Amino acid sequence: MLILTVERRRRGLTQAALSRLTGVHPSDISKLESGRVPAYPAWRSAIAKALGVAEGELFREVDDEPPR
Repeated sequence: MLILTVERRRRGLTQAALSRLTGVHPSDISKLESGRVPAYPAWRSAIAKALGVAEGELFREVDDEPPR
């Protein structure tokens, strides 16, 4: 699982809600989270800013979602 997914869920955001915050289409967020498309620099920046996470951390794999 990607840090992107963990942090989105931790904040109680759906992919649609993150889309509204970032301007990245919900289907693209889904594809990013599943590794089906590369993260364009503008997308990385917008998502990192919305989630308050460093760009370099967003696409790091973690074994499981940490406890809340």
